[in-house]
Amino acid sequence: MTSLPSTLRHVAIVGGGAAGTLAAIILSKLPGIGRLTLLDRDGRFGRGLAYSAPEKWHRINVPAIKMGGVDAEDSEAFVDWLAARGDVTGPEYSDSFVPRWTYGDFLCDQLAKIDATGRLEQRTATAVAVARSGDRYRIELASGDAIESDMAVLCIGNQPPSPFPGIEPSARSIDNVWTSGALDAIAPDDRVLVIGTGATAVDIVIDLMHRGIRKEVTMLSRRGLLPRVDVATVADPDPVEIWPIRTVRGLLHSLREDIRRKQAAGLPWQTSIDTFRLQTAGFWQGLSTGEQARFSRHLRAYWLSHRHRLAPDVATSLEQWQSDGRLSVVAGNIVSAVATPTGHDARLRRRGGSEQHLATNWILNCTGPEERYDRIGDPLIGSLLAGGQARRGALGLGLDVDPNCRLRDAAGYAHQGLYAVGPATRGAFWEVTAASNIRKQLLGVADYLRSTNQIS
Repeated sequence: MTSLPSTLRHVAIVGGGAAGTLAAIILSKLPGIGRLTLLDRDGRFGRGLAYSAPEKWHRINVPAIKMGGVDAEDSEAFVDWLAARGDVTGPEYSDSFVPRWTYGDFLCDQLAKIDATGRLEQRTATAVAVARSGDRYRIELASGDAIESDMAVLCIGNQPPSPFPGIEPSARSIDNVWTSGALDAIAPDDRVLVIGTGATAVDIVIDLMHRGIRKEVTMLSRRGLLPRVDVATVADPDPVEIWPIRTVRGLLHSLREDIRRKQAAGLPWQTSIDTFRLQTAGFWQGLSTGEQARFSRHLRAYWLSHRHRLAPDVATSLEQWQSDGRLSVVAGNIVSAVATPTGHDARLRRRGGSEQHLATNWILNCTGPEERYDRIGDPLIGSLLAGGQARRGALGLGLDVDPNCRLRDAAGYAHQGLYAVGPATRGAFWEVTAASNIRKQLLGVADYLRSTNQIS
């Protein structure tokens, strides 16, 4: 690698997916940053799990224009990049929801530019511990090696879902549907129960349909809410600047009032949601713990179904499959699922109280990532919590960070030089999974480093 002045800071980034790649890109532009080491356990640099999906029907759930770029000033960088390489998204709105691997290509292309400078080391390795070592950080690897850096940024991404309660363990109950080959054994005449009705569940149902599944697929969630359909972006001509919200009830009332006001002016409800989500972190942090818990318990599912929306043609396909009897969406929960030689004998309780028995060949857990970090088996997170270098976030979600994304230890002290961004910060910011949210967090980290003269 190119020799660099010792005054430049070395940054280690744990996690080489979209968040880690954006971290490398953004931090590399700071004048005081020298070497960058990007660690990824699977070696999927620039892609991670989200943007490694190989099929064309695994699409980004927002139009390409909303993916932005890597700086606050280049909001159209991704669509410009698509156009430059001939990937025209087409005149139809639904055509602008491009395959996920194209965004992975974009990130890899940006990462390659840093790699060409000789400043970047991409290393396939698993971090198992991070600890302060003098005025630096020491990152222990599963191989027994260690890396020392001036700063460390944890971009550890989404964690696999925990086993769903009530289901007897079986080879025909799949907890991590994104494991390579997870769906390969499902036959066209098998019956499949999909737990969850959110974005992951929709992706899996689309996958099953493309694989030629012939029996009815059942989707099950507590409220049975599918993501709503998206519409073409409409600029908000009169955005609410300050939401007078201190309670969940106040949130709901204010949001409904704004939606009614927008619809009266001929604007879609999606405009209000998109305006509000830009201020979600401030709203979330302004709520008491009790109100945060109330939101999570009562409004989370409704928020997610309106926030993470579907391409119009995907929504049409789901409606058609339901009309054709190929797909059933059930609001309820699993009471029990007893393993049988061919799958499970499941007992479902529908919302309202009635029960249903379902003999299914496969149960697919699509409930989304585990967000309570005291329940997961990741060695790095386990060591951070056990050693007191970190503590759980609000409501037990993720890890606690300060407003500048600095990780807080067990006593609440914010580490200088140790950051976390993305899903791990759910408890602090709530909206943390979209590329736009992660980019905003990282730009905030960069601004903090500049304002505190840590990179000169």
